[in-house]
Amino acid sequence: MRRPHARQAAFTLLELLIAMAILAVVAGIFSFSLIGTLRASQVREAAAQLSADLRQARSDALRTGQSASVTVAANSAAYTFTRAGVPQTRTLPAGVTLTGVTGMNSVVYTAPTGTTGGNGVTWTLTSPGGTRSLKVKVIGITGKVMTDATN
Repeated sequence: MRRPHARQAAFTLLELLIAMAILAVVAGIFSFSLIGTLRASQVREAAAQLSADLRQARSDALRTGQSASVTVAANSAAYTFTRAGVPQTRTLPAGVTLTGVTGMNSVVYTAPTGTTGGNGVTWTLTSPGGTRSLKVKVIGITGKVMTDATN
């Protein structure tokens, strides 16, 4: 007499394909979310760098008695920070670009008061894919630096 074969528990090919498809969709959604978070972080880092240099320029003008400036090259990832007459070129991180909104490309903090010429300046920092952006503003005469989200 033959013994009936015991059926082994296993997954069918169709079940494996469905599971792989679900995993692929979840991985795709996760990767888009991760890329968006990374780009937002890059723009925040660039805005923090530019804002810190603007604040440092104002502080230097007040402290040293020498004018300091920040000059932006239009539609680029670099700007020049000049203090004590020595220019330093700074590059923004990871392909973030800088564009002028108000048409002005520099801010000069005049010694010994640390004030600007009276015109405010606004620059937009944009992520490599153009999906994320922040605005860095220098307010009128006082030279106060502010960062605003644009989207």
